[in-house]
Amino acid sequence: MSDIGMHPGAGGTSAGAPRTQFVPHTQFVYDGRLGELYWIFIKNILLMIPTLTIWRFWGKTRMRRYLWSHTSLAGDRFEYTGTGGELFIGFLIVMVIYVAASIGIQILAIFVEPDSPILIALQFGLLFVLLYLTFVAQYAAQRYRLTRTLWRGISGGMTGSAWRWGIKGMFFSFLSLLSLTLAWPWAQMRLIDDRLNNSYFGDAKASIQTSSKSLYLPYILGMLAVVVTVGMVGYLIYMMWELTRLVQQHMPLGINQFIGSNWFPTAADRNPNETIVGGVAFAVVMLIIGYLIVATFAILVFAAYYVAMAHEVTNKLALGGLRFATPLTPGAFMSRYLGNVLIIVFTLGLGLPIAVHRTMLFLARNIEIIGEIDGSEITRADLPRPKFGEGLLEAFDPGIL
Repeated sequence: MSDIGMHPGAGGTSAGAPRTQFVPHTQFVYDGRLGELYWIFIKNILLMIPTLTIWRFWGKTRMRRYLWSHTSLAGDRFEYTGTGGELFIGFLIVMVIYVAASIGIQILAIFVEPDSPILIALQFGLLFVLLYLTFVAQYAAQRYRLTRTLWRGISGGMTGSAWRWGIKGMFFSFLSLLSLTLAWPWAQMRLIDDRLNNSYFGDAKASIQTSSKSLYLPYILGMLAVVVTVGMVGYLIYMMWELTRLVQQHMPLGINQFIGSNWFPTAADRNPNETIVGGVAFAVVMLIIGYLIVATFAILVFAAYYVAMAHEVTNKLALGGLRFATPLTPGAFMSRYLGNVLIIVFTLGLGLPIAVHRTMLFLARNIEIIGEIDGSEITRADLPRPKFGEGLLEAFDPGIL
């Protein structure tokens, strides 16, 4: 789907004035069908059961091939050329290293005291390495997906080092902690700039230099709203806990005879163990409810932050003479994200194809390319291709796609 739009900043015309320059705005088109997605999803589930979930690598590849092939730009469809074997081998390499490190720490624990400084240092070291690898995974996964994506026979790619980017991610995270997370919007934009400035599509290099100024107001308001909400939920849980305890201690003796059951045991006839178990169960339920309230509210208040980030990236990104834009609004972001969460939770995961379908439609509606695609500078180029799939990301953050 494409339409012709006025170049940003161009004004109207008057008699004798030069004609206003028009620049095409092109959108992606997604024409996948929910029924076909469900058929792929069901087959993948049936094949994962006898293979002890190992089929998920091939299942994810099938899903990506369907989604890519039903997404087009300027009349030409995308193609995904990755394989399940590449994903599986990448995952095996990572898991072998992780399992070996974990077993080594467990063996050491047999020969040293539980509170040994050496053992504690190694355990924290393993957690530090896992956090570092999650950053490396993001970079490596983007490189893999770009190199396995074709459009008009042109593929993408990346230069730079995932390992160096991971170190930068860890350093920025440390700075963010020191600043009580106030440096995080700035850090996020710097990390995004690094990844995109090392990205190519064909021989066209992406170029971007973002600013975090527009992100700080929604970020600070979101943080304040979450802190207030956490405090209110915590106070509510505490008050409900105290109310339950008082009811158990002072319940009138005759109420059990009145309702004909022992639903409300009094201080004289209740079992102390049952009281403890009931109290713990109540606390767990209240914590879950509180977490859901806080998580839902966080999505709502941070919607403006993520929308501001999307506008900053698209407005500053250039690729082979092409520019980008997005009409994304906080309402659209909340509708997509919160809707997908509710669909997956209330269907116990069986609504995943619906969430994927909604996401693809959402992306197609909210990404615009400004410029003449057919006359762009993008041509084929040979960039290095990783031999294995995104094993790190599969290990630490599988994701939907």
